[in-house]
Amino acid sequence: MDVMQQAEEILEAAANDDSRPPYSGPLAPDKAAWIVMLVAFALFCTVTLSTVFGVHHYFFRSAVAMSATLQVATGTIGIVPGADPTIVAVRENRELTNSITGISTDSLSQATILIRETPAEEAAASLLAAVTLQGDTQVTFNGASRPRFEWSQNPQYVLFSGLKGELDVLVTGVGDHPFLMDIYSDDLNSDKGVYVQIRSNGRYRLSVTEDEVRISNFSGKAEAFFRDHADQSSLVRAGQELVARIGARSLSTRDMTNNLLKNGSFSLLDDSQATRALIDWQCSVEQAQAPPGDYSLVRFDGRVGLRLSRFNNAQSNGEVRCIQTFEGDGLSVSEYDSLRVMTTFRTNYQSLSVCGRAASECPLMLQISFFDDNARDVQHWYRGFYYADDVSTDARKRCDTCVEDHVDINQGVWYTFDSDNLFNLIADERRPQRIKSVAFYASGHQFDTIVSEMILLLGESAGG
Repeated sequence: MDVMQQAEEILEAAANDDSRPPYSGPLAPDKAAWIVMLVAFALFCTVTLSTVFGVHHYFFRSAVAMSATLQVATGTIGIVPGADPTIVAVRENRELTNSITGISTDSLSQATILIRETPAEEAAASLLAAVTLQGDTQVTFNGASRPRFEWSQNPQYVLFSGLKGELDVLVTGVGDHPFLMDIYSDDLNSDKGVYVQIRSNGRYRLSVTEDEVRISNFSGKAEAFFRDHADQSSLVRAGQELVARIGARSLSTRDMTNNLLKNGSFSLLDDSQATRALIDWQCSVEQAQAPPGDYSLVRFDGRVGLRLSRFNNAQSNGEVRCIQTFEGDGLSVSEYDSLRVMTTFRTNYQSLSVCGRAASECPLMLQISFFDDNARDVQHWYRGFYYADDVSTDARKRCDTCVEDHVDINQGVWYTFDSDNLFNLIADERRPQRIKSVAFYASGHQFDTIVSEMILLLGESAGG
């Protein structure tokens, strides 16, 4: 008998041996096999679904941070980056990350957060929104994000919280993709206060105190909610102002006087409106001698604005002026109790110190011409802006007919100016009754200034 045959007989005998003890493990082999198969199947399903949902989330739901730059327009800004409660004093521009950043201004400072889809240094970087902190304002920047891919329907999202003070908001880059900006008056962990949602291009102002939240909508669309009643909202349309009173738990809207100047918000103009703007704003160039200055509508730093410039080593006075004149006897303002002018601009260059020896040659000057009670001679209100220090020691910061010093700002940043109520600044005997014209102009030897908005507002009538 060969070896193979012996091996087969031994194996057969072992298989038929009934003397072995029965299996006494925790589970029968057939049950263990089923458990292994079911666990493997569950793991397979989990991995498959996780992969499917993960891929779907990555392509359709995931987001990336947008570029956010803090520009210091004037003064010193306090920031609290991340979880560190230490306040850092900032006087120069800096990039903001998507980590939580507290930002505050004092009465003499102003800062603007410029939000873009891509970093500012990229050629295609256009401005999505600009949020300006006026004096004595604090807010937390919680982040700005956009969908990773164009086909996602998630919105471009910007979030602010803990607002106290005043914000000027310009949204100018919304296209076909959804956009949402949330601004909360309280901390995100609180269920109190009010929050505002902005979904479209426009120009807005938010003012928040302990007792109320006020939203002025110059152009665009916004909604306001109480935090604990988010299902009840109030729509704020263009030309309306909403007041949310915290204690009374009330939301009320009223019509406000919108910008009385035609095509004054250059950054919100389309191509056809931009052509019309150069007609509504009658611009002219004057100079004592060559070279002449120039004016044009340009896109600069993501915004559209009217550029007033003069270069070529000019050594004599020159001026580039844009003006709107009200027809007939002018715009009557006698029945109103507030008059204010607002403008946003950027001074890129000036060759003179301050505003020249007579304080009349600023890289930007505002002028309102009006008739007072006497209604005989035209009166003027002026305010100038500059960045260049006084290197000659004889430059003045107030012109002979100015009621306030000119404003010292930083070079190459956007600055938003609000005159406050001019009726309180001009002597009663010279109180404007009718506005003849509103002008902005650049004056000096060499200058380069871009104006992105001019707004003239009348407050509610004295009768109510």
